[in-house]
Amino acid sequence: MRDRAADALRRFPAAAGMAVLMATACNGADTPDPTATTSQATVTTSTATPTASPSETKVETPAERDARLAGEAVVKYWAVVDDLAANPTKSLNLLDPVARDQARAQMQTLLGTYAAKGLTQTGRSSLTDLQATTDDGKSFAVSACVDVSGVDLVNEQGVSQVNPDRPEQQSFSYTVVKADGGFFVTRDSLKGSSC
Repeated sequence: MRDRAADALRRFPAAAGMAVLMATACNGADTPDPTATTSQATVTTSTATPTASPSETKVETPAERDARLAGEAVVKYWAVVDDLAANPTKSLNLLDPVARDQARAQMQTLLGTYAAKGLTQTGRSSLTDLQATTDDGKSFAVSACVDVSGVDLVNEQGVSQVNPDRPEQQSFSYTVVKADGGFFVTRDSLKGSSC
């Protein structure tokens, strides 16, 4: 298992590849597939949005607002993960405002492993095609296309540990919960697919 994890460290960057790495290291045996739900609210966002004229501006419903915030929680989660992977001396407790449960534990473990091996991330991941759905207004299924084309993972000598054949973009699924204090990523599917 250690050899598989070491191989995965060389093949994938800290950003989106972390989920793939965890699936490889754990062999994916305990990772359930997310279940489909009927949604009350669905929000799709993109990195570029046109400016609407005042007559075109639509007021968000509370359900639409919550779905948007659930999607934004995944973006914030990856921003913190990117920052911690690029700055391994920072406290892993910086995950607390954005992640809980399985998502937080897996990233703490992975980032700790990277730091112990002297690996540092360069570059940042970017997320597009965010979609958030819910059927109870408290738990949201969020999917996002994660682009790691500008991300590298280097050792202490500055040598890339990323497989040049890695996928540059993959779609990942997350569970985000609405709780006191905001929206938190609680589950990462650990499985990527084509965007």
